[in-house]
Amino acid sequence: MYICPICHNKDQKYVGFNNSIPYCRKCVSIKRASFAKDVVFNNQEVQQARLNYSLTKSQQQASDEILNYVRHNQSVIVNAVCGAGKTELVYQAIEYFINQNKKVAFAIPRKDIVIEIYNRLHRDYPKVDMVAVYGGHNNNLEGQIIVLTTHQLFRYKNYFDLLILDEADAFPYYSDPLLENFLHDSCKGIVIYLSATIKESFKKLTKNIVYVNRRFHNYDLPVPIFQRYYFFNKIKQLKKVIETIKNKQILIFTPTIKIGLYLESQLKYPFVYSSFEEKQIYIDRFKRKEINILITTSILERGITFFDVQVIVYEANHPLFDCSSLIQISGRVGRKLKAPTGKIYFLATSKNDAIKQCIKTIKEKNKKHG
Repeated sequence: MYICPICHNKDQKYVGFNNSIPYCRKCVSIKRASFAKDVVFNNQEVQQARLNYSLTKSQQQASDEILNYVRHNQSVIVNAVCGAGKTELVYQAIEYFINQNKKVAFAIPRKDIVIEIYNRLHRDYPKVDMVAVYGGHNNNLEGQIIVLTTHQLFRYKNYFDLLILDEADAFPYYSDPLLENFLHDSCKGIVIYLSATIKESFKKLTKNIVYVNRRFHNYDLPVPIFQRYYFFNKIKQLKKVIETIKNKQILIFTPTIKIGLYLESQLKYPFVYSSFEEKQIYIDRFKRKEINILITTSILERGITFFDVQVIVYEANHPLFDCSSLIQISGRVGRKLKAPTGKIYFLATSKNDAIKQCIKTIKEKNKKHG
């Protein structure tokens, strides 16, 4: 008698064979099996991510924990540091559902990140019916995996078996009751909440939490360097910091559009913000290294990766920069295996609670290798 080593199923009606090798149709957690790519489930080819790398030990452990929760029909919070590979952590859970012909949503607050996640999932699951849905791009609403903005969830009443909410604590989703209602109305199954900065209020949604305190390349998170300046020499001090970062690309974060426009006029570097129509052109040029320094608002604080970028936060003690946003901004640095370190500078007239808590949190995460 075959007993599944994953779900311990003993019912032989769920046992299939591939080249005389048994596998379990019930749990479809066959990613571990060497023959998984050849197995047919419910007359369909079993889907498995096409990754050109292996998960690290901590990533695999977290992925297994997430899978265990969803297999038992339980929602889960995934609190993973920036650069831990949050998207890849949920691949086993995604495969568990799509291999049972169930519907999966990947919901994200911002449209630009929807496009980026859709492209990544489409690359890794080329044979899965998949669609991206966001404002101005909603003619096709059907797919087995639907990547969409949280605003578009209203279109799917009691539809999804698994809903993955990325950047769960980000604007505009966080603290918006309407969007929260859209999410809960659209999901008939379970929810996976993803973020590097999950707030305490989310812990009332489920007691199940998976922590990943290490980046995939196993380097420490870069710790921000606080630089004090005074009102009369802000620009001078900013230029001095820029000079210390030689031969590297730099992102300069500003708290407001007004301040960003001022810096653009003083420094003569391009500035991107949400309502700037040509922002994507400049972001793409920065990615291609055609631009060395880019000024930005918080639109680039999450969900986007640049190779070997350094960060300066101008007026880091501004009320619009809370601890979560400062952590996310810091997380832009050192995300690649070939560039795992970098510099983050917080420029401010004083070190407020948000700055102190951000630096403290990052140091604490570096001490935890779990």
